[in-house]
Amino acid sequence: MRTVIVDDEPLSRRGVRLRLQKFKDVEIVGECGDGASAVEKIIELSPDVVFLDIQMPGMDGFEVLRALPRENLPSVIFLTAYEQHALRAFEVHALDYLLKPVDDERFGIAVQRARELGNAGSKVQMAERVLKMLEHDSVRYPSRFPVRTGSRIQVVLTDDIEWIAAAGDYAELHAGVRCHLLRETMNSLEEKLDPAQFLRVHRSRILRVKCIRELRSIDNREYLVKLSDGSEHRSSRTYADRLEGWLSSRKT
Repeated sequence: MRTVIVDDEPLSRRGVRLRLQKFKDVEIVGECGDGASAVEKIIELSPDVVFLDIQMPGMDGFEVLRALPRENLPSVIFLTAYEQHALRAFEVHALDYLLKPVDDERFGIAVQRARELGNAGSKVQMAERVLKMLEHDSVRYPSRFPVRTGSRIQVVLTDDIEWIAAAGDYAELHAGVRCHLLRETMNSLEEKLDPAQFLRVHRSRILRVKCIRELRSIDNREYLVKLSDGSEHRSSRTYADRLEGWLSSRKT
């Protein structure tokens, strides 16, 4: 049984790894400390089971599952520190979870259940349960983004971001006088950000709507958009409907 462990806490990953080493039929094929790496690793390795932490900075466990191809969702054992009353959703959809700190006996039961999901039909049923849970889970937008700078990881609050620009394989998060480089595409960021707070006006620009101060028409449904920090950004015809729709919704 091929397994991937996903948890942002090294001690938690170590605890799962040590417990799994007691089972001879379990092979740990990968470990991840963040959601973005987890998505890449799960797609690359196609594990049978993923031990997945729910509460992670930046991209949490639910966002990891949403980012995976639906036809290739693995069996999942959720790792969570949720209060007991918040676990009802897992139980309703018959999904396995381990409450932190993990109990050894409960861990063994979870592994045995994962073994029983070895046939294709059971895996399809499990994937359907995961999808139903995600559909019922309320839409949540990330409140922060972890940005790596050398050996340090800096947390950028979403509320502080004023505009975002494409920069090759990275995105520039502009927050006040600071600019942070995040390894993520504009399309991915657009999907994650609250559309009520952020507006994409160009393939290389996403703006926080509350920072928009002035629009100057250029030509053929293109605008020069000025923000509260004094920066100016040219919109494109491709995104004209979105910008004009936002303008129309603000008319009194």
